Amino acid sequence: MQRLILLFALVLAALGSPTLAQDYPPRPDGPVYDGANLIPAAEEERLAQKLTDYNRATGRAIVVATEPTTGGIDTQVYARGLAETWDIGGAETEQGVLLYIARDDRQMWISTSRGVQGTLTDISSGRIVRNTLRPAFREGDFAGGIDRAVDQMIERLDMDPADARAIAEAEAAAERERGDRGGVPIGGLIWFAFVFFFFILPALRGRGRRRRYRRGPWGNTARDIILWEAGKAIARGIDGSGRGSSWGGGGGFGGGGGFGGFGGGGGGFNGGGAGGGW
Repeated sequence: MQRLILLFALVLAALGSPTLAQDYPPRPDGPVYDGANLIPAAEEERLAQKLTDYNRATGRAIVVATEPTTGGIDTQVYARGLAETWDIGGAETEQGVLLYIARDDRQMWISTSRGVQGTLTDISSGRIVRNTLRPAFREGDFAGGIDRAVDQMIERLDMDPADARAIAEAEAAAERERGDRGGVPIGGLIWFAFVFFFFILPALRGRGRRRRYRRGPWGNTARDIILWEAGKAIARGIDGSGRGSSWGGGGGFGGGGGFGGFGGGGGGFNGGGAGGGW
């Protein structure tokens, strides 16, 4: 039981400590960091200008970042840590969004701060990932997919809060129906975890003691690996169900002074957004 508790503690620590001992690229001067070379120069310039103009007009910060890989780190965890490290969005209004893409991992994540989650909801982010980014990336159209996704984010962020809430409720209902048809609902995952760890596993261990089976040459290693992977799958499944889908959680870049510093004390990134692979 102590090993089981330790394994789940490690899972929770991995999900909850995105910036722990992690080196991120230095904060860029503008709203686009194309470390993976996915966006042609001319299109990158147009995208950066669009995001700059939007930031100056609204105070909201949207940043696009691409890299070859996260180095084995979960994409959501890495993106959240990067957004916090770069201080995207302001400390007071917390209106920041990071679209992060890991080219070689074929993974992406839209990370949202608290101030924008009422309009750019997790479900909305998941729909942008599924319906816009993923199809474009599968066709190799990274620049076009990113540009259209940014436009959709801006459209959602500019909505009246009441309209955004109404749309969010409709989207949530649609996602629940989608889950009932073919997805795995969060309640089912929680129930499976509860039954497995509190009923099935103790029963198997008790039966083993009664029959006095000898341990195999691997000892408890295989069991621990299975439990570890099950814990990761459950954590990932719960997060994906709660994060809108794909598996799938005035500040800005410095106001009128350009993009020399788009911080202001951090943007309140708490795991909101959605993402997935392509």
